[in-house]
Amino acid sequence: MRLGDRALGVLTLLGGIAMFIAARQFSPIPGQKYGAETLPTVIAGLAVIVGIWLIVQGLATERGAPLATALDWAGEPRTWAKLGATALLILAYILTVDWLGFTIASLVLVAAMMLLTGTKPLPALLISLVTVVVVQFAFGKMLLVPLPRGEFLSLPW
Repeated sequence: MRLGDRALGVLTLLGGIAMFIAARQFSPIPGQKYGAETLPTVIAGLAVIVGIWLIVQGLATERGAPLATALDWAGEPRTWAKLGATALLILAYILTVDWLGFTIASLVLVAAMMLLTGTKPLPALLISLVTVVVVQFAFGKMLLVPLPRGEFLSLPW
């Protein structure tokens, strides 16, 4: 039996609630307006919203809809190739982020993932660029989390 939107929504909702409870356990950072719990709390809130949305969508669309088997996707070699490519991209990111730096490695990863999912090249590049800049700003400037600068750009060209 296929895991429907309602079931996935309930799991997402429960995961968001659990993440919210876990984030409350983080200790605050002295002298900061926000602490270690800020980002997990925001993500938990988004997970709760998505969970509720999935439940509502599932209730609206699953009435009278035929159930598909849970393994329909597993019969397509193209799906397995994309899954393998995703795993390789993440592994490549992990292995190269210290040398390339966060900005370049993340730009390549996000753009490659978007291309893998069928996004056209120009929107993939633009969205990847905006995403990396926003994450760099959020973590590097607002949260003061040091991100890898990379040795690649320090090479004497």
